[in-house]
Amino acid sequence: MRHDACRGVIRVAPVLGVLAFAALGAGCSSSGGPPPGPESGQELFKVNLIADISALDSGVLGYQAPATMQTGAEATLLVEVTDIGNGAPGTAPLPTGFVYARQDVPTGGIVGVHASCQDVTCDPNTPERQPVLTPGTTGDWSWTLSAQRPGTTHVVLVATTYDQNTDIPLHVTQPIDIAITVTATPGYWVSEAGSWTKAVLGFIGFGAIATAVQWLWRHRRKRKKDTSANPKAPTEPAKNP
Repeated sequence: MRHDACRGVIRVAPVLGVLAFAALGAGCSSSGGPPPGPESGQELFKVNLIADISALDSGVLGYQAPATMQTGAEATLLVEVTDIGNGAPGTAPLPTGFVYARQDVPTGGIVGVHASCQDVTCDPNTPERQPVLTPGTTGDWSWTLSAQRPGTTHVVLVATTYDQNTDIPLHVTQPIDIAITVTATPGYWVSEAGSWTKAVLGFIGFGAIATAVQWLWRHRRKRKKDTSANPKAPTEPAKNP
């Protein structure tokens, strides 16, 4: 009996070995295989960039611009960007006299406002990029405007929110077009007349004009001389019958 029992153990042993090997393999498979390698730099950059965009607040942009200005005179363009936290765009009150740009200007970081000017000179008085970091804070921009010709001029504003310590834009607004009417002063028309006169003189030539004046003066003297040398005979009075 003892001999038969030993034979049974010998027969079962290979089966137990196979089952143990299978269980070990299943355990390795359930652990997920080899550990994953490190994420690529681009994947980390994407994750950080999405996180930076999600961390931005909403903002309100308002501007104050002259409706009209005169040639040769100066005017001021003012722009304010206010951080309103997570509120809907336009919920913060604007200063009196400011026009609201009906689009969100994300804040909670570095905001830059750039002005592109057509037929008008725009000299910035403030840095283009400014921090607008927390709800309630405001960035202020201003430009000195001057125009030399009458007509309609345009100033186009674009606000850009940048990623931290980089030139990477997280958000760029649609262009904000501001039209300004420029009227001419009397001094402008006097200056224009002088410019036209100078242009005519430059085109014809001063010598040609002087020659024409001399010819007219001599022709007039000759006519006077001929008239005095050949006076008309006096008319005899009619005789009475």
